[in-house]
Amino acid sequence: MRRRRLAPMVVLLGLGSLAYDAPADTSTPTPVSVTVVGHGQIRLVVADGTSRPCDASSNHMLFDDHAKAGDQIKLASATGSVCVDHTYGSMRESQWAGASIWSGARSRLPSARSLNGSVSTDEP
Repeated sequence: MRRRRLAPMVVLLGLGSLAYDAPADTSTPTPVSVTVVGHGQIRLVVADGTSRPCDASSNHMLFDDHAKAGDQIKLASATGSVCVDHTYGSMRESQWAGASIWSGARSRLPSARSLNGSVSTDEP
């Protein structure tokens, strides 16, 4: 009976397991730009993720601070979707507009992906 060499088979199996452990998504972050329009200052919350409310534990907080009319907040999303909420009107510390999810279609061209939008200090 003839003996077969098993070493090449073991090496191939080892290489296959290395390829399996490689990260699946190596895409670049999605640029996010939030422009504040209107008059005065509001509270603004932007979180990376698709859960509502924006401060849900499954989201990652990107911005939670005051912003004033004319500000343009530039951030980066790892998921390609963000949750945005802001205050408005006469009670700008407590009157929240309600969370909205901004999502962009992922393109093969990293420069073509971005999430741009605006929030108003005067209305939801």
